[in-house]
Amino acid sequence: MGKGIAFVHRLRYPKMYEEYKEHCKNKLIKTGSLWLYTKEENAPWILSFPTKFHWKYPSKIEWIEQGLQKFAETYEKKGITSIAFPLLGTHNGGLDTNEVKRLMDEYLGKCAIDIEIYDYDPNETDDLFALFKTKWLSLDEKIIKAETGIQPQYARKISEIIQNGEINSMITLANYDGIGEKTLEKAFGYVLNTNTLN
Repeated sequence: MGKGIAFVHRLRYPKMYEEYKEHCKNKLIKTGSLWLYTKEENAPWILSFPTKFHWKYPSKIEWIEQGLQKFAETYEKKGITSIAFPLLGTHNGGLDTNEVKRLMDEYLGKCAIDIEIYDYDPNETDDLFALFKTKWLSLDEKIIKAETGIQPQYARKISEIIQNGEINSMITLANYDGIGEKTLEKAFGYVLNTNTLN
């Protein structure tokens, strides 16, 4: 869960990420297998669909096909009644969009549930980012440092980036050079856990 949608889910659902890490350590997360996380109340179920052997490396089309086949075979048993998918393996995985869409249509078209397939648009506004931006900019740098350990220069960097008008989503913020993933985790976690998003 090092980049893209996966990283944003890591920020949104830290308990899920801790369990995910345990599954990875025990070699339970692998291409061709699916993991459904359902443990948080008032939150959507999250389907982990591995598209890579390691997040740093490219995806392979056969891994997408294996996962889609597994989904088509098991979604009813898992109790899944609707789902939204990104174009698997195309954003950070490097796969051809048309080839992936054809495969997804082929396998998911057989499923008797509502399915949405969406293409990532970096210019699309993310409602969670808008809330994060508003609340983050209302915080004092000294309080941020005291509560999170984030140094003022990094807190200012986050503030500058989210105010520059080029960033509209948590995904693009996470991909921005100059902010480490640990810093972003601390920032997002602090805003979320102090109920400043309410």
